[in-house]
Amino acid sequence: MLNPMKNIEKPEASNQSVSVISDEITIVGNINSTGDLVINGKVDGEINCDSLEIGPNGDVKGSIKAEFCLVSGNIEGKLSAKSINVSSTGNLNGRISYGKLEIENGANVEIKLRKTKQLSNDNETYE
Repeated sequence: MLNPMKNIEKPEASNQSVSVISDEITIVGNINSTGDLVINGKVDGEINCDSLEIGPNGDVKGSIKAEFCLVSGNIEGKLSAKSINVSSTGNLNGRISYGKLEIENGANVEIKLRKTKQLSNDNETYE
C-alpha cells in the first residue's frame, strides 16, 4: 500500500489530506495545496504546499515551495523548503534554499545550495 510522506521528518503528526498526482497525469500550470502532495506523474509549473513527495517516477520542472520535501524522482528548477531529503533514486538539478538537507548515497545532484536562517528557524516560515 502506498504510504505517502512516510519518510518526511515532520515536527508533529499531520491530520491533513494527501493529494496524489498519479503516473498517468501531466499537469502544466501551478499547484497550490494546504495539505500533503505526492507527485508520481509530471508537473511543469509552480508548486506551493506544506509537504511534498516526488515519487520515483515523478518529474517536476519549475519552482517548488514547501515546508518538507522528499525527492525520489526528478526535479529541475528551484526548490525552497525547511527540510529536504533526497533519496538514492532522486535527481536534483537547479537551485535549492533549505534549512536542513539530507542526501542519500547514489542520488544525482547538480545544484546551487543556499542555507538560510529563515528556513533553519522553526519559528519562521519558508520563503
